[in-house]
Amino acid sequence: MRTKKKWITAALSLLLAALAAFCFIFAYPALTRSDAAFPVGYKGVLRLWHIDGFEGGKGSRASFLQRAAKTFERKNEGLFVMITAHTPESAANALAEGRMPDMISFGGDCGFVADIALPLEKYDCAAASAGGETYAAPWCRGGYFLFSADGGFSGVTAENAVISEGKGAFAAAAAALEGLHGDFAVLPSVQAYTALIAGKYKYMLGTQRDVQRFRAREFSVQAKPLERFCDLWQYISVCTEDAGKYNACLDFIALLLSEEVQKGLASVGMLSPYFRIYGEEGGALAALEAVSPARAFPAFADESAREAFRDLAFSVLNGDENGAKKLENYLV
Repeated sequence: MRTKKKWITAALSLLLAALAAFCFIFAYPALTRSDAAFPVGYKGVLRLWHIDGFEGGKGSRASFLQRAAKTFERKNEGLFVMITAHTPESAANALAEGRMPDMISFGGDCGFVADIALPLEKYDCAAASAGGETYAAPWCRGGYFLFSADGGFSGVTAENAVISEGKGAFAAAAAALEGLHGDFAVLPSVQAYTALIAGKYKYMLGTQRDVQRFRAREFSVQAKPLERFCDLWQYISVCTEDAGKYNACLDFIALLLSEEVQKGLASVGMLSPYFRIYGEEGGALAALEAVSPARAFPAFADESAREAFRDLAFSVLNGDENGAKKLENYLV
């Protein structure tokens, strides 16, 4: 009996080894193929990394880029766009390991992109420029609101208002630049809006993401767009030094910024930097897109500059009059 079991085990081992060899033989060409192994007409793959540096609206900005990529591929036969979602940390780690995208979509705390971004021809963006060159173009944006559950905005104080601060955003700076002063409670975004709904506060300073949260909860608020400042921009840069790919990346950016694609941003609850995409039914978002933010934070600011700016914003909120001018000196 024991001898029979050994024979069966040996036979199974040989069968599994044969199957593994068979799979490897047929899989190996796909794993190692060069561009020449693709169908006739293949021109290449553009690798796009996407980083959600701040809270969005609804849905996925990465999925929105994927839809734009499919449109691009239909119009550019043989070119493909491969999108990889990253966090700022995973993107920085990948770069440190020697991996490099052809394009990168980013926002928030992504100062390291300055080391890989190349000048963008035919684009002009003060927040992403240095030495007379522009290194990124914004492809969507959000914005700040003052929300009221009390029917007006005349009685905002540090006691009855809360600042909602999501990742990668300078909500305290938006409050300070809008002229608010006081020792405001600052809560993570989800906690802040639930506190407003629960009646703990009458007012909340938040973003376009909160518009969607209130809608989902069917909670009625008034929303006043803030005009003085916005740092909620999603940018795109080109990183490849290959001339052919660089030009193909510019073609993709041109499509991404086209009216045809930009009008689709309503599907993810974001705003276009270039077009009006919300009608009267857009409510708070339609009001926000009618406002052109007066100032922006530099797209490539490093972590130390961001921390200093955030600390200064809280100082101004708490009455540092000398800090107000310094706060504006950071902006473009």
